[in-house]
Amino acid sequence: MAAPSIGRVVNRYSPRRNIQISWCLALLAYLIFWFCGRNLYSLMLRIIVLDLSTQFSQVTNQAIIQSLSRKANSRNNSIFMFSYFFGGSLGTLTGINAWSMYHWTGVTAAAVVLLLLALLNYYWQGVPATLGE
Repeated sequence: MAAPSIGRVVNRYSPRRNIQISWCLALLAYLIFWFCGRNLYSLMLRIIVLDLSTQFSQVTNQAIIQSLSRKANSRNNSIFMFSYFFGGSLGTLTGINAWSMYHWTGVTAAAVVLLLLALLNYYWQGVPATLGE
């Protein structure tokens, strides 16, 4: 339901700002998870916030990918989607292992570590200020 609104935000703001929004939403989701992990309503709120974060990052990253080269759009998108699902698989594996060892705390800690790695990558590799850079 939020995808059209997210698309408009992605078109309005810079990719850097959108990735920052995505990262902050993900952090908020896991903070809710950390402090209220056993509450059903907070779990539902966290899922909604985390989904918004995921949509922000995916739409922003696809916009960046599509702006790289019109001739290579199909190849770029294929590589992006492969990487997206491969990363999701690794995240699932990490979450399963964290759950089996430390339950809610382990899953949340693993997610925060992955978010910190994403933040380091954001500052190390950077995100284009505008589409087409």
